[in-house]
Amino acid sequence: MTVGLPRTLFGRLLLVFLSFGAAMTLALLLVMQVSHRAYHLEADQTVNRALAATYVESNFLMADAPLTGATLHRGLGKLSAANPDVDIYLVDPAGALVASSVPEALWRRRSIDLAPVRDFLGGAGLPIVGDDPRDPRRRDVFSAARVSIPECPAAYLYIVLHRQEHAAGATRLRTLYSLGEGVGVMLLAALLAVAMSLLVVRLLTRRLSALDATIRRFELAGGGSGDATDPAPDAARDDEIDRLGAAFGRLATRIEAQMATLQSNDTMRREVLANVSHDLRTPVATLQAHLERLALDIRPDDERREYVDVALRQTRRLGRLVEQLLQAAKLDAAQVPVEIEPFAAGDLVQDVIQKFTLAAEQRRVRLVPIVPTGLPWVLGDVGLIERVLDNLLENALRHTPPDGRIEVAVAPHAAQLRFTVTDSGPGLQPDEAARVFDRFYRGDRSRSGRTGHAGLGLAIAKGIVELHGGRLDLDGRPGRGAQFGFELPIAGTRPELPVRPALTA
Repeated sequence: MTVGLPRTLFGRLLLVFLSFGAAMTLALLLVMQVSHRAYHLEADQTVNRALAATYVESNFLMADAPLTGATLHRGLGKLSAANPDVDIYLVDPAGALVASSVPEALWRRRSIDLAPVRDFLGGAGLPIVGDDPRDPRRRDVFSAARVSIPECPAAYLYIVLHRQEHAAGATRLRTLYSLGEGVGVMLLAALLAVAMSLLVVRLLTRRLSALDATIRRFELAGGGSGDATDPAPDAARDDEIDRLGAAFGRLATRIEAQMATLQSNDTMRREVLANVSHDLRTPVATLQAHLERLALDIRPDDERREYVDVALRQTRRLGRLVEQLLQAAKLDAAQVPVEIEPFAAGDLVQDVIQKFTLAAEQRRVRLVPIVPTGLPWVLGDVGLIERVLDNLLENALRHTPPDGRIEVAVAPHAAQLRFTVTDSGPGLQPDEAARVFDRFYRGDRSRSGRTGHAGLGLAIAKGIVELHGGRLDLDGRPGRGAQFGFELPIAGTRPELPVRPALTA
């Protein structure tokens, strides 16, 4: 499982502050480690600064025998026995080792750098580290003093304060001490960082959270919350958050006013559309009836018959348009009654195909029903579903070229039956597919070669399917035809109908 960043501003700011606190704690531990080591080195060197000079003043060799290499080693060994934590060396003016309290077999270098020794004797600031003859990689604090003996005039007494065997133990002790101290500091710093982070982040995000809550209420209310007023900025602050809240209040007020205007206009539009469509039904039906009667009285060879036939076709077209407009207005206003009852889906498909057989033959288009036997019944308003199939078939006939094929199929799909209408037309471009259910959208005229439809059929079909709690979907790609489909529940289950259809405006 992938763990991502917190999604809220509060969480992200808290993460930033905690990360900063952890980084500061680690840096503090590192500084403490370095500081502890420097402190111990400086303390040891300060306390033992005069050690070498003390040995020189006390005539550290006290030799009764002539000074030789052996007597020098023995003399330095006696001094080291009194203080086992140090290594004592006699160094000539060139830095070469002359004698030591350390057996010569343990020497890993034969000379040391005298620059730190001169700095030490010159009074430079402590700590000063020098070479450790027993470990070429190690540098440690020391004490030094000038000494002159017959065998080695102008020499130096060089004392490494941390003998190697004891230095390792001291380092471990310092490490453990620093680690324990660091853990305590880290825990304290972590607690303080968490507390300060929570306080600071809360102060930063409290007003932003309040503004976010106001925006969410406005969004959930559909832009008409009523509580998104135009608040005046706090005079004491008047910062970016206050100005943002005031700007949102003004914007919300304008949006509410605009939405109220749009709703009023939409209501008026639906009423006008419904009233006009209703008022046109009667005169159009009367006109059509008179034209049909007139057509019966005129002989086929009468030249007036052609004009009457044209007028009759246009009147019928006008009647269909009026009926579609009225149906769309009723759907838009949620005034279409839906009577749910069981019906045979296969019989309905056969009836619809029979209705369009003549029109398909005239266009040289083959209608193919695909209806398996033994299909269960479905629940729906049979009249409205017939209207859906009618509109889908009319659309398919307009866009199917001669010698084409239209399939009307119904088949089980989970606990439902799926209806599909598939044509062999030119298909749809992506921009056409996105708008095909819009009211009054007629697409590319070159696809059908006809413009005698209002672009309401698919919108009405979509609205009816949504009244049944379903969805009218489209699968159409350029050059592969188009397929429209929807599902209805099998008898035995009853769908929950929406309160209002969602027609595409």
